[in-house]
Amino acid sequence: MNERPGLNILELCLSPSLGGLELYVFRTAQAMQGDNTIHACISSSGKLLARLQSLTDVKLLQLEHGYAYFPMLNARTLARYIDDNAIDIIHVHWGNDLPLAAFSKYFSARKPAIVYTRQMQLTRHKNDPYHRFLYRQTDLMLTITHRLEKDAKRFIGDQQTRIETLYYGVRAPERILEQEAIANLRAQHGIEAGCFVAGLVGRIEDGKGQHLLIKAIARAKQAGQNMYALIVGAEMEPGYRDTLIKLAKQLEVENHITFLAFDPNPQLLMQICDCMVLATYEETFGLVLPEAMRCGVAVIGSNRGGVVEIIDHGTTGLLFESMDADSLYQQLSRLYQDPAFRNRLAAAGREKADTMFNHEAHYAKLAQLFQTLTATPGNLKTA
Repeated sequence: MNERPGLNILELCLSPSLGGLELYVFRTAQAMQGDNTIHACISSSGKLLARLQSLTDVKLLQLEHGYAYFPMLNARTLARYIDDNAIDIIHVHWGNDLPLAAFSKYFSARKPAIVYTRQMQLTRHKNDPYHRFLYRQTDLMLTITHRLEKDAKRFIGDQQTRIETLYYGVRAPERILEQEAIANLRAQHGIEAGCFVAGLVGRIEDGKGQHLLIKAIARAKQAGQNMYALIVGAEMEPGYRDTLIKLAKQLEVENHITFLAFDPNPQLLMQICDCMVLATYEETFGLVLPEAMRCGVAVIGSNRGGVVEIIDHGTTGLLFESMDADSLYQQLSRLYQDPAFRNRLAAAGREKADTMFNHEAHYAKLAQLFQTLTATPGNLKTA
C-alpha cells in the first residue's frame, strides 16, 4: 500500500514579537518539514522572519497584519496563495490571525482545513455571529492544557469546532553534564562551589516573579542556608533589572544573585542548578518546567494555571502559593534540607516529561491529526 503523500502546510503567524508562541511556530515548521512542504505566512516586520529564513526549505509569504477583525485585503491575497500552492492545512497560532485564516478559507476555492493551536487563556464568551463564523471555519482547536480546553468549550460552545488538548513537546537536552562540567560552568559564572542554586529562566519583567525568588533567597540567608539564585533572561522593561539588583542590595543578598542574559540553550544552565523555579503569577503552560524536568532537575512552580498539570505536588515537583515569597522559600527549603527527596522529585519529573511532554511524540501526534483532517474532510467537525 502506498503511503499518503506529504501535505502542504501553511504556518500562519503575523505576530511581531518573538516569545514562546512565535518560537513554537519556528519549532513546528522545523519539525514538520521533510515529509511535508511547509509554507509560512508571517509579518514582514516581525522578529520571527529571521528565524524562519534560516529554514531554507520553508516557503515564505510576508504580509502585514492590517485590520485584525476584517482583514479582507490580506484574506484575498492569502486565498490566492492557498489555491496557487494547493494548501491542505492552515495552522493558526496567534488569536489575532484567526479572522485572516477564516476569511482566506472562505474566499479560497480549495477550502483547506484550519487548525488553531490556542496558547493563551480565554476570558469571555465568543458566541456572537462574528465569532460563530470564525469557529465554524475552524476544523480543530488544539489547547495546550486541559484547563484551557475546558475554558474553550465553555466560552466557545457548540460551534462545530472540535477542541482537544495537545501538550507542548520539548526536546531532551543536547547533552547531560557530568559533575566536573557542572562545577566548571558554575565557576565560570561566579557561583560559589557547594552552594544550593535555584534557577529562574524567563523574560526579566515584574510578571515573571524574579523579585519573589530574591526575597526567598533573603529568607534562606536569615535561616543560615547557603542558597543562591541564577536569573537568566532578556530585560523587557528597561531598568527593571536594576530594580531587582537594588532589591537584592536592600535585602543584603546581592552576592547571592547572579544575572545572565538570554541564552538560546537554557538547558545547559538549568543543569548547574539544584532546582528550577517558575514564579509567574499564572502561566497558561510554563515551558521551562518540562525543559528542566527533561534535564533531570527538580522543579518548583506557582500553583495556578497550567503549572498544576505539569507538576504533581510532592511527586514530580513542588507547588508554592502564587505571589507568596514565604511559600516559595518553604518549598526551596524542603529541597535544600533533603537532597534525597530532591533527587526523587527530579527522577520522577524526568520520567513524566520524557513521556507527556516529549518533542517527537508531540509532532507525531500533530502530523497524525493533520493527516486525519485531510484524509476525511470534515470528520473532526462532526466527531
